[in-house]
Amino acid sequence: MWAVYALLSSLFSCAYYFGNQMSKVAPNIFMFYRGAVPALLLLPFLPFVRFIPDWHFYAVCLLQGGIISFIDYRNFRAMRTWGAETVSSIHPFNIGFVFVVWLLIRPSGLLAYWEHPLRLMGIVIALSGVIYAVSSFRKSRRSSMALRYMFPYILASAVCDALNKLCMGYVPATHLMFGSYFYILITAVVVAVINFALYRKDGGKVNRLYRRNNLKYAPVMLLLVMLMAFKNYAMFDTPNPSFVTAIMYAYVIWIMVFAYLLQKMGVSCHHRGLPRRKVLLLLASIILLILLENQNG
Repeated sequence: MWAVYALLSSLFSCAYYFGNQMSKVAPNIFMFYRGAVPALLLLPFLPFVRFIPDWHFYAVCLLQGGIISFIDYRNFRAMRTWGAETVSSIHPFNIGFVFVVWLLIRPSGLLAYWEHPLRLMGIVIALSGVIYAVSSFRKSRRSSMALRYMFPYILASAVCDALNKLCMGYVPATHLMFGSYFYILITAVVVAVINFALYRKDGGKVNRLYRRNNLKYAPVMLLLVMLMAFKNYAMFDTPNPSFVTAIMYAYVIWIMVFAYLLQKMGVSCHHRGLPRRKVLLLLASIILLILLENQNG
């Protein structure tokens, strides 16, 4: 089921992408909303939620909030300097790092791969196929300066996904819904506090956060909550978090499908899709990864 949840997360990632495209909110305000809105949406349900009986879970959630804030800040600054296409083409390189970071956290996985080298080879081929398909379709020039700047982002996002898996591992199967709730809530609160501090440090005015033309896009964050919820469920059961990270890049295909449908309905949508060969490579890599892990299960 983890692959199904990962695909559902990629679908909401696509919807979140279109929501971001439609919103005209300044990046620093958007970063604050990214934490504040999910927190406000989830807080009313707190009295009805069961707590997770392991303090390690809450510690990792707090740490995750700080890492997510760093990732967002680094990403938005890079996009301002090198543009969204160049930066987005660098993102998929974190897949390989997620795979390695998780093996460092759980070295026992190395023994399983050592006993089944062909399976390991298939996984490496599948992950490499996703990385190549998604990173190369934009045909953007990745400067060495952009790569150097984004390297801490790649490492941080890899650690973030590995810790996401670790965190969900502290959750009993019977409390999975509650664990996902607390993960999203705690990280959102930390993100809101840090991003608000950064917003004020950059001279942002508090009243801008409550302007109607900004607040009307706040519901887009509901899509983020759904994205994270399905991702948490996928992380709970996946053998390695890099598999979820890779499958979630299927959002690129969902974007192409919805962009095509919007154009058919006469809605202007400026999105450049993947070449057909890259789409087939991405699909084949995702299917191979799912088949390998289902066979293992």
